[in-house]
Amino acid sequence: MSSTTSFAPPRQTDTDKDDGAPTLGDHATKDDSAPSPTSRISAEEAKLYYYGLPSRPVLVARTTTTPWEMPTGPEVYLKPKELRVVGRHKIVDVWNDNMAGKVFAILDENKVQVTSIDLVRFGYYPGEPSGGVIVWIGVQPGSLSQEGGHDVAHQCKRVLSDNGLTDVDVEIRESIVYRG
Repeated sequence: MSSTTSFAPPRQTDTDKDDGAPTLGDHATKDDSAPSPTSRISAEEAKLYYYGLPSRPVLVARTTTTPWEMPTGPEVYLKPKELRVVGRHKIVDVWNDNMAGKVFAILDENKVQVTSIDLVRFGYYPGEPSGGVIVWIGVQPGSLSQEGGHDVAHQCKRVLSDNGLTDVDVEIRESIVYRG
């Protein structure tokens, strides 16, 4: 079936840049049905959440509700994450039809400086089963606050849920894409 699916928007020019880190776009509104705010992402979580991935991205926001905890104990180590293919899932069928456009519209409305969007699953090495499907959004480093990222991630999650994709979560990370 499909491996990871990646979409990168056109390169932004200097005249398109917004000087501030956005929190919400001019027309975005908070929905009363939005989930209550999660606790702030700690500096440790932001830095170590994607431990094991070669690019070492920094987490900005996520809609997944599993608490992240720093391992403790006498033989402490982090389990390395690895990217996995989405495989058979409803999102594969609807992503290019209309879902990608809806997610990009939210990102554009909120003036998010997107570098990439990937459909992925994560697993832990070695051999643990894959987790749920994630819409993995890359943004320019330093361009999106945690609060803004939280709002945008939950807006995207709402659109996914409203379209029957209740088992898909959204994660936003800092990411630089180099094109050859």
